Amino acid sequence: MIKIESLYKSYFRGDVPLPIIQGVDLTIAQGEFVTIMGASGSGKSTLLNIIGCLDNADNGTYHLDGTAVHLTGDDGLAALRSSLIGFIFQSFNLLSRRDALANVMLPLVYQGTPPSQRKAMAFSALERVGLADRATHFPNQLSGGQQQRVAIARALVNKPKLLIADEPTGALDSQTGQQVMDLFKALHADGHTIVMVTHDAHLAEAADRVVHMRDGRIVT
Repeated sequence: MIKIESLYKSYFRGDVPLPIIQGVDLTIAQGEFVTIMGASGSGKSTLLNIIGCLDNADNGTYHLDGTAVHLTGDDGLAALRSSLIGFIFQSFNLLSRRDALANVMLPLVYQGTPPSQRKAMAFSALERVGLADRATHFPNQLSGGQQQRVAIARALVNKPKLLIADEPTGALDSQTGQQVMDLFKALHADGHTIVMVTHDAHLAEAADRVVHMRDGRIVT
C-alpha cells in the first residue's frame, strides 16, 4: 500500500533550511495498522502529512497503492485524497452548524456523489461507528468521544483504503480514548490500512507495528 524511499523534507526560517525528514524509508502493507511515535519535532506529523498527500517531500519517492505520489500534481493529489484516504484529526474538525449526518456527507459532496446516494451512505457510516441514533444531533450536543466517532464516520464514508489518524485520542479522556481505539481495532479487523500518530505508548500497542522517529529519522 505504501512504499517510501529516501524521503527528505525541510522547511525554511528565512533563508535557513530546517531539516524535518531526513532519509526516511518506510513500507506499509495493505491491511496493516502502524503507529508512528516520537518526541515533538521528531518529524512524525510531517511524515503523516506526506503519507496523506497533504504535503510534498523535497526529495525521495513515495508510492501509494501503485501511484507515484512524488510525480503527481496538485489535481492528482486531490483525487488521491478523495478516493483513497480518510482523515481523522485530534480536533474533530466538525462544522458546528451542521448535524452529524450532514458532517459525514461532506466528503461525498466534494467527491461529486449524487445527492440521492449521500444520505444513505452517510447514515451507514454512522451506523458503523454506533451513532445512527445521533444522526440529527449537532456537535455541541455530542460528547467528545461521540464527536470523534462522527469524524471517523466522515473518514469512512468514501470507503477509503487508507485511514490517516493524527493523535485521534489526544483531546479525549483515557476511557473515551480507549473506546475510540477499540473502534480502530475493529476497522483494522475489517481490513483497513491504518497509519496513526500517537504519543500514548499504551494505545500504540493496538497496532501491528510501532515506528519510532527521532530527529527526522526512523530509529526503530
